Amino acid sequence: MPKPLSARKRGAVLKDIRAARENGTSAGQIARDHGIARSTVTKLAADNNITDAFERSQTEKATRAAEADCKALRAQLKVDLLHDAQRFRKRAWEKYQVVVGTPEGAEIVTLDLPPLPDARAAYTALGISVDKSIRLEQHDSEDGGLSAVDAWLRGMLGEAGG
Repeated sequence: MPKPLSARKRGAVLKDIRAARENGTSAGQIARDHGIARSTVTKLAADNNITDAFERSQTEKATRAAEADCKALRAQLKVDLLHDAQRFRKRAWEKYQVVVGTPEGAEIVTLDLPPLPDARAAYTALGISVDKSIRLEQHDSEDGGLSAVDAWLRGMLGEAGG
């Protein structure tokens, strides 16, 4: 556990925190200047009810950019999952090669369709791909899927109240 800050150092840090409103110094810079952890700076600010000391517009901008990047990746993933589903469906209906043992040794046999367990596995994978694509679509809908959650909650409350 780190030792507590001296009253002198604490005062100097608080002075810099208060000045940060005017000069735009970051919590990280104040921490480096005083040789302390950034969390110590933000805790001192919070403990002293200094809530507007640090400029957050860069962080907010970076957060919006990261959210936009994630949304674009999810959009591509939705498309990829649907392509996967198409490949799984095709695979469930195409010729299938299997190796069988014969008295003369191993032989490759071509079947018109995959064995039922393999076809079922393809359709399970297909269903998962479609389901996850739909789930991503719901996540990125305008209301973030809240209407579905709202309907579910209303149903639960209706059942509980009736």
